[in-house]
Amino acid sequence: MRLSHRVVLISLLAGIVFVSGFVLKKRSQSQAQTPPSKARLTLQPCHLAPGDLDAKCGTYEVFEDRAAKTGRKISLNIVVVPALNPNPAPDPVFWLHGGPGAAATATAPAVRGGFLAGVHQDHDVVFVDQRGTGKSNGLMCDMGDDPSNLQKYFSDLFLLDDVRQCREKLEKIANLKLYTTPIAMDDLDEVRDALGYDKIDIVAASYGTIAAQVYMRQHPDHVRAVFLGGVANTAIKQPLPFAQAAQHALDLLFVDCAADEPCHNAFPDLKKEFETVLARFDKGPVTAELINPKTREKESVKITRGNFVEHLRLFLYTTNFGRFLPLVIHRAYENDYLPFESISVAYNPGGIVSRGMYMTVTCSESIPFITEKDIVSQTKGTFLGDYRVRTHIEGCKEWPKADIPKSYIQPVKSDLPVLLISGEVDGSTPPWLGEEVVESLKNGRQVKIRYYGHQLDGPCLFGILNEFIEKGSAKSVDTSCTDKIKRPPFATEIPKQFSLQ
Repeated sequence: MRLSHRVVLISLLAGIVFVSGFVLKKRSQSQAQTPPSKARLTLQPCHLAPGDLDAKCGTYEVFEDRAAKTGRKISLNIVVVPALNPNPAPDPVFWLHGGPGAAATATAPAVRGGFLAGVHQDHDVVFVDQRGTGKSNGLMCDMGDDPSNLQKYFSDLFLLDDVRQCREKLEKIANLKLYTTPIAMDDLDEVRDALGYDKIDIVAASYGTIAAQVYMRQHPDHVRAVFLGGVANTAIKQPLPFAQAAQHALDLLFVDCAADEPCHNAFPDLKKEFETVLARFDKGPVTAELINPKTREKESVKITRGNFVEHLRLFLYTTNFGRFLPLVIHRAYENDYLPFESISVAYNPGGIVSRGMYMTVTCSESIPFITEKDIVSQTKGTFLGDYRVRTHIEGCKEWPKADIPKSYIQPVKSDLPVLLISGEVDGSTPPWLGEEVVESLKNGRQVKIRYYGHQLDGPCLFGILNEFIEKGSAKSVDTSCTDKIKRPPFATEIPKQFSLQ
């Protein structure tokens, strides 16, 4: 499988493996299940391919400016996969995706063989592209996300010219201040009502866990149960926690590699090699011979320190990609940056993110709450340092800000049943963020998994999710299988499907 023709997508900031590119095809009306009796929105029968999955597809219009109720409208893209059971449970499962900026409907094939397959048996599964993502007036633009432009792909983050060009392009089709999470969750509730559902179950990961909490706060009467994986909170102040989260994940990776005989034998001086590699960047960008993934030609590319450590941080999101990090570090120590490039190209979250929506959410809901004291205290002594935070702040100076009240970052208080999954080696949303969330949830329960990252995969987690949705309570769910979860073996070579040579 060439990466330029990949059909497997590692879900942004959630580590969920599923088939991403699906095609909608019409099917006969006789095959469609009857929508809820209270439905005001009629969806058309369709197929999702690959897998030829029966579904219902359509759009629902909302005002871009919900408060004014005039002006531009947004057609929200909707996919509903009816339950396999002809007598389904009344509560559908709504999936909220990560990012911010990933399209929920891209995950629809996960109902067949993926993490949503179990709940699909008795529940309709609903995917709504959040405003500004996917086909819901997707606010797409390139901000250094194209790996075929190697020099920009490995250059500084949030280049101001890129941010300005993105803003100027998208301002022609959107009021960028109106693509925040609170507004989007009111959209979602309107879709819920139009589809004829009363109470819904929510399954969410990464940024989706923030959106889920906002929905819980704004529409608590229409929620039955909430499952959160890779838990963040409304006070995350993204990207502020990334430095400590990535450092914590890296420290544990060093410990785990040293304790693993094959990894230790292959990379006995891993930590010292990492320190040496970082020290080279003290003199400026490192020049490396890389291979253009499009032309397959060699190019001499300058890699900046900020870009290098940011990609390493992304590798630390999940154990699936963290397994390559010892090899990447070792080969970089030997002045071979091709493994670094290969994994960076294979795991390119920015390529599927609606950058416009991402900028609006982070620049309005997180950046304004970050103080200088926060930056110093939460980035000191980390390999990521303060670069990621400060460049993000500078980029946001070029972006319109929405009016977000100071109360937004307060904990979401609820007595709804909520099950939270936090991976100890999660380089994005570490367990302490979930600890902050669960404190305000009367019927919440957090499950911490030592060898698990920012992901939602494996039969153990699938079973936990299914049992929780079935019971509608977190208290008695059997999570003992998480004790048996281990890291996948550390890699000593780059797999052929990732190789650029």
